Amino acid sequence: MNSHPMPEEAIDLDATTENLFGLGSPLLVRALLVFALIYVAVTIGAGWQIRSVGTWVALTAGFVLFVVATSLLMRYGRTTLPWGTAAVVTVLTVAGLAMSFWTLSLDTYLTLQTTPASSALTIILAMVVLYRRPLFAWVGAFCATGLAAVTGQMIGIGYAVGAGNTLFCYPVLVLATLFGLMAIPMPDRLRSLREQAFAQAAEEAATAASADERRRQLERLDAGARPILEQIVGGHEFGPEEARDVRLTEAQLRDTIRAPGWDAPEVAESVWAVRRRGVSVRLLDDGALDDYASDDLGDESSPGSLARRMLVEELTAVESTSAAHGSVTARILPAGRDVLASIVVDVGLRMRRVEIHRDSGVSVDATPVGDVDTSGTAPGPVAPA
Repeated sequence: MNSHPMPEEAIDLDATTENLFGLGSPLLVRALLVFALIYVAVTIGAGWQIRSVGTWVALTAGFVLFVVATSLLMRYGRTTLPWGTAAVVTVLTVAGLAMSFWTLSLDTYLTLQTTPASSALTIILAMVVLYRRPLFAWVGAFCATGLAAVTGQMIGIGYAVGAGNTLFCYPVLVLATLFGLMAIPMPDRLRSLREQAFAQAAEEAATAASADERRRQLERLDAGARPILEQIVGGHEFGPEEARDVRLTEAQLRDTIRAPGWDAPEVAESVWAVRRRGVSVRLLDDGALDDYASDDLGDESSPGSLARRMLVEELTAVESTSAAHGSVTARILPAGRDVLASIVVDVGLRMRRVEIHRDSGVSVDATPVGDVDTSGTAPGPVAPA
């Protein structure tokens, strides 16, 4: 599929696909703050009978480690977590769990005392998975289970009970891992959808522009040809002047179709005036000015406007002479050349060739008819008159 340039005002979806799950978003931060409050409340409520200062210090230290690990995750706003950050977050999370478990006393032990730390472990490791680091999350989960088993044996509740306090994190990690794997191709799919949307918009714009151009041509044809056709239908006998105007009208309508790059009201008026004097004017368009279209002849920044303005100046100069024959050929060259357009004037005793360059420069070659010395070519490009 061909890519299409994106308009400047369009939203760049790359910024969105860098963080598909909104990790670090204000909504997620608020949810984690709510969880932190619940963590503290459950820890205090479940440990209401604990009198050991060391246990409370360890529980506080574990909570702090969880907070630090979560903060590292929230500060990173992209989809893929760096290896180093993933390792640090995993170590801090496992350490927080171990710190929260190892000082619990068998005398005051309740299963609920381990729930806040196990829940924090599950949430943080699930976010590590969503950051596209499932290996770190699973290794951290296995290490946490092993340390929970050891601390369970140390405080007297046994390996199985200690390890069992962390087992509910595994179903969550499985779901997070599957979801993360399914989300990996999502950025490419979003970019593909964006390209399709812009391709469709470009096609619709081209269709609308084509329809508008057809409507404009029909309006011109109606305005120029209808009066003549009505006169023909009415049996009007055309005089010499009227017949000439009919031919000029036909030539003008042909110009709008054959050479749209020269299409401007000032150009049409000048061409009409010169043709009425008997000078032949040929307008050709091979497309080099299609990217420089502008209706304002005073727009100095547009090579297209410069070319049309130079043509008007040359035609005005021809009109000011007494010549009643000759030719003016204005051609827009094919795209990809340094010279965008050329104007050749062969009227009276002089021949002029004007070239409009891509850098908005103008070169002029004015040679008298019959003069064999052609050294007078201007060292263009030069500034337009």
